Amino acid sequence: MKVLLINYGTSNINSIYNSLKKMKKVQIFVNNFNIKKYDKIIFPGQGHIKNSIDFICNKKNIYEYINNTHILGICIGYHLFFEKSEENLSTKCLGTFKENISLLTNNCCLNTYSPNIGWNIVEIIKDHKIFKNLPKIFYQYFMHSYSSIYSKQYYSYATSKFNNRIFNSIVIKDNKFLFQFHPEKGGYYGYQIIKNFLNL
Repeated sequence: MKVLLINYGTSNINSIYNSLKKMKKVQIFVNNFNIKKYDKIIFPGQGHIKNSIDFICNKKNIYEYINNTHILGICIGYHLFFEKSEENLSTKCLGTFKENISLLTNNCCLNTYSPNIGWNIVEIIKDHKIFKNLPKIFYQYFMHSYSSIYSKQYYSYATSKFNNRIFNSIVIKDNKFLFQFHPEKGGYYGYQIIKNFLNL
């Protein structure tokens, strides 16, 4: 299995790279856009929305990959597939999901402005085979300030709560599987969901 791992130049890909190395029969390619077809593509977490979108949008074969390959987007790799992000509203993203990414850490009524960093609950609200061998509720590791606010979207498959706001911790549409959390840092269940993605 050929897996393309994208490095925007500002992200730390070591954790996800090491997680993939534990999987059997996986060949990992980092920023190799010359191969015409991959089995899976991973957009990892960490980075700024503008720098990340600027990096990927002029890459050879990128739109063919996005349309025809199973995609795993993690954290900032999740945000790239929405219309825009409040992190930088002048940056146009890929627009697969017709919604903007919102800031979660501005609840002045609770006097909380810190990002969501640490372990938090993920609650599955809709079944999918990517959840094989996972409980309905499990903990994963988060590190973010922005996300998609839950409003019963058809593409919402799991939710989490931070700053008294419910957000979409997993969204799925067609070939795109986007996680707000970092499964590569998420212990057994994180490893399992990566494995399930590779087995799709």
